[in-house]
Amino acid sequence: LAQGNIAGLQAPIVFIQIRVGATPRAMAMRPSTSGGAWPSSAFLLVATLACCTRVHAQVYNLAEAEMPGSFTLQTNYHFFITSNADDSKAGIGQGRLGGATVNFKDLRVTPKNNEPSAPSASKLAGYSSVQVSLIPLDKFWNIIDADQFCAGNKLHFKGGDTHDEVVTFNVGADAASHTADLKFSGPYALTITNCGDISGLAITGSVEVKNSWGFLPAIEFNKKAFYAGASVFYVITALVWTALAVQWWNQLFSLQKVLTTIVWVGVIESVAGWAMLEKWNSGGSLPWVLFLMTTLAFTWKFVAIVEMLIISPGKGTFEEVSIKGHVALLSFMMVVFNYKVVMVFRHCHNIQMMQVCLNAMPVALMFAILVVWTYSTLGSAIEMLEEQKDQKKLAMYQKLRIVAGIGALGAGLCGALQILDPTVAD
Repeated sequence: LAQGNIAGLQAPIVFIQIRVGATPRAMAMRPSTSGGAWPSSAFLLVATLACCTRVHAQVYNLAEAEMPGSFTLQTNYHFFITSNADDSKAGIGQGRLGGATVNFKDLRVTPKNNEPSAPSASKLAGYSSVQVSLIPLDKFWNIIDADQFCAGNKLHFKGGDTHDEVVTFNVGADAASHTADLKFSGPYALTITNCGDISGLAITGSVEVKNSWGFLPAIEFNKKAFYAGASVFYVITALVWTALAVQWWNQLFSLQKVLTTIVWVGVIESVAGWAMLEKWNSGGSLPWVLFLMTTLAFTWKFVAIVEMLIISPGKGTFEEVSIKGHVALLSFMMVVFNYKVVMVFRHCHNIQMMQVCLNAMPVALMFAILVVWTYSTLGSAIEMLEEQKDQKKLAMYQKLRIVAGIGALGAGLCGALQILDPTVAD
């Protein structure tokens, strides 16, 4: 029996560990190791980038998971599933790849290296108390009994051992595989349970979850169409703008020349984003090089727009921006990059809303400062042009200020919608 009520499913990075005869614990962690208190933004960035090459996808390598001790249940990851019935309603997936499935591939338990409590291979031969399960997150506490989750050296559910929405696989000393259908839509928690009295174990193999369209998580599926549309828009815009800009290059203002670069960076961002999701969908693992290209292109494009707006009218250059200005823009680029990384992985690791908001605070603060700075610079430029009675440039900068204001409001709204994320429940 595990004594006491369990809390902590919404830990900063979800990892609950229930132990028999001990107070239940909720621990912040990487996908596979225990951690301490709330991580700083810098630590979260480094940890997330380090994990990009390993786990964050619909294929989870159990060799990188921390094996629970005796009489312990822990959660490791979240998968996002769309069932066959929901596929049919949406008109996707059916007739192509079948329904949503999970493949437990080559799973086995072994003695943990360099662990004093590790059992011998002969003692582990008949051990059958380790289970790997997928449990619907919204029904987790209706299925898992915090007071009695182990019975007969096996994982025990409330109301008996049969739950159609749960998929469980027994892991032994010999490598084995199993494929099962996932019949219900929603997020699933990947759990590892050790209901026996042996500790010092390691687990190998992988858990591969596939929706009807491929490995892409359900919450990422519609982004592929968005990036495809954005790619077409940016490519057409870039070709038309570049063709016109080349003809009048010597007469263009600096900000108009910079627009050429910004549009092509937009092409890189959208095309790399689509390629990232396409490769993720077919291979099961997030292609971290394409992910970095997409995220860096987004942040650089944003910073380039700000620099474009704060240079002087006419033939101004980026050299006019002070050293402090460049440092501020570089710092903003770093916090935006960190924010984008966290937002990508917030759901699969169930990063708590408070943690997301704390991570977004530096972005919001620096964004507000840059908006004020930009408007102040544009205001000074407009005053100078009014004194010079340069009506052509004056009209352009007045329109630019309006467009910048609309863009700032749009960016703030998009950021708020990303943080609140009203679409995840659907």
